[in-house]
Formats: sequence, structure tokens, C-alpha cells
Amino acid sequence: MQEEQEDIGAEISFSVDSGLIDRLGRELVGKPETALSELIKNSYDADATDVVVRFIETDAPGGTLVIEDDGVGMLPLQLKNGFMRISSTDKVHNPKSTKFHRSKAGRKGIGRFATQRLGNKLTIITQTFDRPQALKLTVNWDDYAIDTEITDIKNSIEQVDKIKIEGTVLIIDGLRESWSEATITRVYRYVSELLQPDYLSDRSKRLKTATKQDASFKVSFVKIQGDQEKVIADPNTLLFEKALATIEGYVDSRHDAFCQVRSASLDVDQDVIPILHSKVYSEGEVPENQYRNLSHVHFKVYYYIFQREKYYVNITKQELANIQRLSNELGGVRLYRNGFRVLPYGEQNDDWLRIDKRYFFESGTNIPFANKNLFGFVEILDDEGKFFEETASREGLVENEAYNELIDFLYKALEAARMTLRYGVEKIKKEVQITRAAQTVGVSPDTEKTTIEKLESLEKSVNDFFNSAAQSRTEAGTFKEDTIKIVEDLKTQFQLLLDELGMLRVLAALGLTIGEFTHEVVQFSPSIMGDISVLGNQNLNSAGIRSLENLQRTIQLFTAYTSYFNATVSANVSRELKPQQLDRVIQRFKDIIASDLTKLDIEFQVDFFGYDLITTPMHASEWSSILFNLYTNSKKAIRRQGAKGEIKIIVGKEDDKKVYLEFLDNGDGIPIENRQKVFEAFFTTSVPSSFDASDEERLTGTGLGLKIIKDIVQAYGGTIEIIEPEQGYATSFRIELAMVTDKQRTEYGL
Repeated sequence: MQEEQEDIGAEISFSVDSGLIDRLGRELVGKPETALSELIKNSYDADATDVVVRFIETDAPGGTLVIEDDGVGMLPLQLKNGFMRISSTDKVHNPKSTKFHRSKAGRKGIGRFATQRLGNKLTIITQTFDRPQALKLTVNWDDYAIDTEITDIKNSIEQVDKIKIEGTVLIIDGLRESWSEATITRVYRYVSELLQPDYLSDRSKRLKTATKQDASFKVSFVKIQGDQEKVIADPNTLLFEKALATIEGYVDSRHDAFCQVRSASLDVDQDVIPILHSKVYSEGEVPENQYRNLSHVHFKVYYYIFQREKYYVNITKQELANIQRLSNELGGVRLYRNGFRVLPYGEQNDDWLRIDKRYFFESGTNIPFANKNLFGFVEILDDEGKFFEETASREGLVENEAYNELIDFLYKALEAARMTLRYGVEKIKKEVQITRAAQTVGVSPDTEKTTIEKLESLEKSVNDFFNSAAQSRTEAGTFKEDTIKIVEDLKTQFQLLLDELGMLRVLAALGLTIGEFTHEVVQFSPSIMGDISVLGNQNLNSAGIRSLENLQRTIQLFTAYTSYFNATVSANVSRELKPQQLDRVIQRFKDIIASDLTKLDIEFQVDFFGYDLITTPMHASEWSSILFNLYTNSKKAIRRQGAKGEIKIIVGKEDDKKVYLEFLDNGDGIPIENRQKVFEAFFTTSVPSSFDASDEERLTGTGLGLKIIKDIVQAYGGTIEIIEPEQGYATSFRIELAMVTDKQRTEYGL
């Protein structure tokens, strides 16, 4: 009691129990490969050029691990205030190494406790170039038991003869686990991936971050069992130059993000694609498309489709099979911070970018795009650790705002690449099908006839055969060959039609679902508006009034859209076609999007030239599809451009035989080389949605919108093309369709 009273009013300080060592070692570092990699990082920071790791009698627990490097070694003061000080700050104050000016990997000052994770006893022998003798320190980790003050445990340091000119040797005795050859090979593979494969950016080259191509830093593993000594090496070399496609991306110093896709095999050399940030902003916060917490981020991903060697121009079937075997263990996207790998990103079953999750839900409707199809590397440079900090366990990054932005950027960039590659794969798939059929029957794809012509040829061959008086064996053989050729060609064309019908069936089912949904939603509108009216009569403060006004505008826009879709779907229940009066069609469309235009601050203008601008009989829903697809494309292009939006529709007629509609916007435009491609299925220039986007957002940018418009227009004998826009606009689509005839006017009472 008296002792307790004496402490009152006195100054006190923290004390540390020896059990902390166990928490910093065995409990904090989960995997042995993580522990070993921390020690190899220390050798790199010490300007070592050669590191040898020896596993001695490790087939059972209790063996010895020796890590020897040729770095600069440690002086007595460095050993005392650096190695023996928990959470030392040397690497914070001296972030560059003394000899090679390398960016140091460690920062927390606790990585050395990885030795406690690996074994019971540690012996350090370190020597510097200038000192005549070496220093030897022995630490018995079992001495650090709980309920013991850490400062009460002493470790002897002595001077011994040098065993090399300079460098450090760590001897870890009493290994806690066995290290078989298979385990060592696995750990070697991990350690060999510890360093970034190559400089992914000019800045990482200037900063001299660690890379696997750096000839000044080599690591080798040796297993010693009895009198047998074996050098462990990973025999697998990834054939990155054989990849079907290469995807690269970066966030620059201005926080703008981009990516690019290249594939000689798929004839894809995509222009640089901007990747926009879509953060959810709080009230009063100004929206922006930049990644404010990211800069100097680069990535490179190699993409493969397996068992499809015909898609490639430079690979054999065996090479592709070997890469597929490696992909089961090494596929994925790895993360490197300041040149060193960060676990567990890119490990087996680690889907940190949600690639497998998305592919699972979209499989069967898309190209293969899972982690096993990718070999990727992400480089983040953050010397001071302001934005990206590893967790204390060295397994993962702290999930802060910068981390979330990194996930968003990589996910969207890979999604943009997937959409681009899907177009290329669909294109080459058709070419392979046609070529295969042509090779089977011995004809050139260039001589391909239309389906009707093939049927007529088949009919003629049959008639000629049965009408021929001399049905010799030779004639019968010729007839058989001709018939097989025609049938094989028809089968190929029929399969292509089935693929397209499957896509249209999905879209039709989606349309029915939307129709049912909008019909049900419309029933709730009166009740919602009634509740809003009641709220308007309440005594609300200014903030409540603003919220109510926003709610009213949102509900009005929502009701307008659902009513429009409900009316369109209802009108389309009947298969009857009717001439469409474009002035009414466009006015109805303009009324629907009015609130959206106001919200997005887009100026919308319509110019009519002439009167009686009536099309040939069509479905009303088809014009809804045309206008909404063009409108959504324009909105996305305007957003990418970052300018005040302007959209213009021009409607007129030519020679009283055709009506035309031009749809213009001042977005970012369409490159000349893509003006034909945009009408092909799955080709898209849309910015991808984020991994947590809604289903509605994910439906946009599929690369089907303009293909659908083209199919609708061509079904009525019309045309659609991209023409040179008026001054002040970047893109102009022109649609031409036949006008209603006099006979049709009479028939429909116009």
C-alpha cells in the first residue's frame, strides 16, 4: 500500500516485456518465405551484390539456415543502434544506400525479427572493409520469455577474425520447420519474384529501384544434406514475348490515368485509353476524374488464351501448353513497391483485383479473362511511404484511400483492355472458322458466296446430277465434292448466325425484363408523389427544403424515363410496323432527357429542314434504341473530353425519297481508323465501370450499341456512317432511311 502511494505523482515511462519479441517475429510474420525475403531485403539495402542462402540438414526441424552476403557490413554503433534497436529509424533518415544509392526496402525497423520466426538462435558475423576484425553477436531467442524486462536480457558482442573482406553472415540454428527440396524450390521461386521483373517506368530506372534484370544483385539457394550439396534453381522461364497481347498503363505526375493494348496476333494497336476516376463524392465536394492520391504508378500485363494456338502468330502448341501449366501456379497480377514484391497480391487464390469474381459471373458471354490468363506486374513508387505503407506483418498494404484508388485504376484499365481484346478475339474467331471451313473443302475464303447463292448452287448440282444421262463414278465423285463444299460453307455461316441470334436473344430477354420492371414501377409513382407532397407541407429547415427539391427533380426524371419505356414497350407488343414521324419521335425523346441534360449541363439543339419527315414503317422502340444509344455514347464522349457538353440533331430529307438524321456532339471524337470498327460487335471506346459498379453501369460500354443501330437501319435498307462534323463538334453520325411512300401514306391514313 505504501509503495502504491509513493508512485502517485511520480513520472513514469513505458516498459517492454520480452514477450514482444515473439509477437514481432513468430506471431507477426506468418509465412517462412516472407521472413526469408525480409532478410534478403536487408542484404540488398546493405549494397550486397551476391547473396547465398544455405539450407543445412533441413529435412527435419532443427536444421541450420545460413544467409551470407557481400554487402558493406555493420560497424559497432550500427549493430547497437540499428540491429539491436526495435523500430530503428536509420532507413527513415537514410533512405538511400551508401555505395550504390539504392532505394532501401525496409522502413519499420522490425524486419530483423524474421530471424526469430525462422529459428531459436541467431549468430551474426559482420565485417566492414576498413576494420581489421569482424564483429560477432549471438542472440538466443528462447531467453526472451514473457514476464521478463527486455532490457534485462544481455547479448554478448565480440571481435573475431574476418571470414571475408566485407559483408554479413546470419546463422540461424534450431529451425522451427523442415525445409524439403520442394519447399526450398517454392521459396526460391518466391524470392526470385521478390524483385520487380524490369523497370516499368523511366522514373523507377532513375531511382534505381530493385529489378530482376539488375546484374548487381544475385541470390542463390543451396541445400546441404549429409555430404550432398545441391544448387536450387527455378527452371521455368515465362515466354512473355509469346503473349497474345500486352496491356500497359500508368498514372502520371498530374494524376491522369491511361492504358494501352497491343496485339500483333489480334491486329490490335489501341490508341491510349483514358481511365477516369469515379469517386462517390460527399455534398459540396467538387467531382473530378483524376486519381488524386496516385502518381508514378505503372503496370504491365501479358495476356494469354490457352488451347487456341491458331490465335497466335509466334507460338507452338507445346509452348502454349507449357505456359498454361505455369499459369496454374504463377498466373495473376503481382504488386511491387519501390522495386520489391508485396505479398499476398498475385498469389494463388488471391483475387485482389476481383478479376476472377467478374469473369465467373460473365463466363460464357465473354473471352477468357481470369487470373490464370494473366502474368502481370504493378509498380508503385513511394520512397517516403506517404501513400502506400505495408502492414506490420509485411503481408499487404494498409487499405487507405490511395490503395482504393489503385484498385479502381487497375480494375478499370484491365476492364478496358478486356473489352478491346474481346473485339479482336471475336474478329479472329470468325476468320478462323471461315478459314477452317475453306481448308476442309479446299477452297479459298476469298471466293465465298452468299447463302442464297450457295443454296442455288446446291439445287443446280442436284438437278444436274439426276438429269444427267451418264452417271459415272467420276461424275458421282465430283457431285459429292461440290455438295460437301456447299454444305460446309453453309454450316459455317449458320454457326455465325446462331452466335448472333444468341446475343440477340439475351438482349430480347433483357428488354422483356425492363418492360416488366417499368410497368410495375409506374404503379408506385402516384404514391411516391403523394408522399412528397405531404413532406412539402411540413415545416422543414433550409437543408430539408433543398433535399426535398432534389428528391422531386430526381423522381420526376425517374418517372419520365419509366413512363417513356413503358409506353415504348407497350407499343412494341404489337408486331405491326408504322411510319415514324421524326419530329414527334425526337420531341418525345427530348422531353424525356430534359432533366438529364440540365443535370449534366449539356446544351441540346434540334434543327429540322423540311416537313413531312416520315420514315418507312418501323417499330417505335427501334427509334428509341437508336436515339438512346447515340445519346449515351455522346454523354460518355463529352465526359471524357471534359468540356461543356453540346449535342445537336439535324433532320431533313433528300429528293423526297430519303430522310436523314445527323447526331453531333463535342466529345473526344472517334479516330479515323476506328470509324468502321465502332459498328462491329464488341468494339468499344467506353470507359469501363469500377469493380463495385451497379449492374446498370456495367451494361454500358459493351460495344453492342452501334452494332444494334446498324442492324436496325440496314434491316430497312438504310445506311449509317460517320461523317465530318460541323465546326465546333467532334463527331457526327448520319443515318439515311427511305421515306414513307404515297401508298403507305394512304394505307396508314397519313
